Amino acid sequence: MKILSFSYCFPNASNPTWGMFVYQRLAALARLEELRVCSPVPWFPGLAGEGGHPQAQPWQELQVHRPRFFYIPRFFKNADARLYALGLKPWLKNLLCEWRPDVLDAHFVWPDGVGVALLARELGIPYVITLRGKIYECLKVSSQTRQCAEALQGAAAVISVSSKMADEAHKLGVPKDRLHVIVNGVDREHFNPRDRQECRRQLDLPEDGRLLVTVAHLGHRKGHHETIKALAGLPEEVRLVIVGGPAQGGTAEGLRQVARDAGVDERLILPGRQSYDKIPLYYGAADVGVLASYREGCPNAVLESLACGTPVVASDVGAVPDILPVPAAGRIVPAEQVEPLRTALAEVLAQSWTAEAVVRASGVRSWEQVAEEVRTIFQKL
Repeated sequence: MKILSFSYCFPNASNPTWGMFVYQRLAALARLEELRVCSPVPWFPGLAGEGGHPQAQPWQELQVHRPRFFYIPRFFKNADARLYALGLKPWLKNLLCEWRPDVLDAHFVWPDGVGVALLARELGIPYVITLRGKIYECLKVSSQTRQCAEALQGAAAVISVSSKMADEAHKLGVPKDRLHVIVNGVDREHFNPRDRQECRRQLDLPEDGRLLVTVAHLGHRKGHHETIKALAGLPEEVRLVIVGGPAQGGTAEGLRQVARDAGVDERLILPGRQSYDKIPLYYGAADVGVLASYREGCPNAVLESLACGTPVVASDVGAVPDILPVPAAGRIVPAEQVEPLRTALAEVLAQSWTAEAVVRASGVRSWEQVAEEVRTIFQKL
């Protein structure tokens, strides 16, 4: 079987961790079937950015095509998916002269899914769309909602990384027999239980007291404000580590101001964006993993923390109810509320946990297991 996968969100030279979860699923699938990757690059005259590379370029285990497509920054965003399809059409037709895929595999409903649907209909190739958190943004815009509904209804199969998003797709007209829920996997060799004190020493984190760790960019929708305010109601020896870089207007200084206002500025640690190799050390150093997001697809931060044997407190968004068993591996709380978050953190901190029990209760799966499930769906097309 030949698979051509599309994802605008994919690791690149300027951001090697962006879309790492897409890369990991595709790398595992490529070990089972013949697969090529297209990661389109938006382009506008005069704007600096990564250049496109229509010819395949290596990215770790995969060969990745990065053809450019025209887009207009800030304006006419409802046209992005159509511009995506128009930009990719010449490149795709040229590719088909020497290699024809059996299925087109779109990794986000917008712009990938809608754009790929337009191309697939013209070329007569079945396509599959994976639903991630992007769909929630599209549901706020009527034109994008309509375009997404048409693309989803025409898909040979729709894979959702959460039950909630599968329900949204069903509301948009996708029959249940074409809907499949497959949550993300974890690199089990990379994320596994480690000695807590040794992890803290390697990261130069406080070896005394207890640590809450959030791995997420500093944008407002990750719920850092609520986590910092919840920290103020916990014992003085509890500190909060937020691992991530500036995004969507959120900055380290902005979070430090929130901490100063809450009286916990000396208990907030902001190491900035960290390399992929260091992330397991932060989970290993933590007493509790925290993700207080307002919106998520299938948050790898939760899965990775659990795979490291660290219990998690997370907000009730996206696939969190699908991947976080409670109370065996943590707690789920309402999004955007401080007091329930503080209460849940206090409960988890007060409980005695073993890494082995958390891993066993979580049931986290490897990317190889996820790839097998995806492959089975493709084979049935």
